[in-house]
Amino acid sequence: MGGFRSLFSGNKKTNAPEFWKEYLRFLDTEPARQQPIETIRFVVFDTETTGLNPKTDRILSVGAVSLVWNKIDLGHTLESYVRQESTKKEAVLIHGILQNGKQQKKTEEEAVIEFVQYIKDAVLVGHNVAFDIAIVNEALKKLNAGPLKNKLVDTAKLAIRVDARSSSEMIKSSDYTLDALCEKYNISMSNRHTAAGDAFITAVLLMKLLPRLKKRGINNLRDLLKSKVM
Repeated sequence: MGGFRSLFSGNKKTNAPEFWKEYLRFLDTEPARQQPIETIRFVVFDTETTGLNPKTDRILSVGAVSLVWNKIDLGHTLESYVRQESTKKEAVLIHGILQNGKQQKKTEEEAVIEFVQYIKDAVLVGHNVAFDIAIVNEALKKLNAGPLKNKLVDTAKLAIRVDARSSSEMIKSSDYTLDALCEKYNISMSNRHTAAGDAFITAVLLMKLLPRLKKRGINNLRDLLKSKVM
């Protein structure tokens, strides 16, 4: 229990909601750094939002899939749409998420709680994931919870590591966009620019990258977390 107390006191939220306390209990047994990459539970996720400022913009939808090595758990996916009082026109045009759409809408609180309950202690994965983490953390802050404490992996950084660039000057960011990598690895881009679609596409990309990383000596979670590039 010492690990849990440390995590909880570090969060400095003695009146945190029950869903957050439950989440922290899962994190008390988070994956060991020596865990082989073939056995790690990854949750690959994406958010669609009203803009690119985590502090002022809002979540439109969240999509997530769970996978272990080369198997996506298609029977246990997450797709949530958030009710909006107003939606920026440009976000609707890009994401196709209409206020009067047929999808069942949830409050932001419901969507974020559902996401936290879904991820548990998984290693979180996203493409340029920092923004998605930031906007989820802002939503959690409104609930007197957060920030997320899971280990994080970014597929853009993993893809660069697969290419084993010797110098950051050789890296062209345009080569490592999700679209560019889908083309490189022959990944279908159906449902692109939806949270669920992008989460699935990124999960397929991760499955392409993991065996290539293993050939480069990336054998466990500790090795994977060393992917600090860009």
